[in-house]
Amino acid sequence: MFAFKNYVRLHMGAFYVEGQNTTMESIYVDTDKLTPLIFILSTGADPTEMLYKFAKDKGVSESLETISLGQGQTEKALKLI
Repeated sequence: MFAFKNYVRLHMGAFYVEGQNTTMESIYVDTDKLTPLIFILSTGADPTEMLYKFAKDKGVSESLETISLGQGQTEKALKLI
């Protein structure tokens, strides 16, 4: 992981390997019906609670769909996307 981060920092810039403090509000402005929000997480990262709270605050919790990708989830993920 250390070598990978160094490679990305050298070739793409530090922005891509440094932690970012983001909020759902700042992420949401970049989404629409053609640009879904997809989280690709590292071990220990879990935005689920933050996501559910944001959906509830926006009044759209009933339309929020979540899945954990793994074996057998391809078809369900493709339908959601």
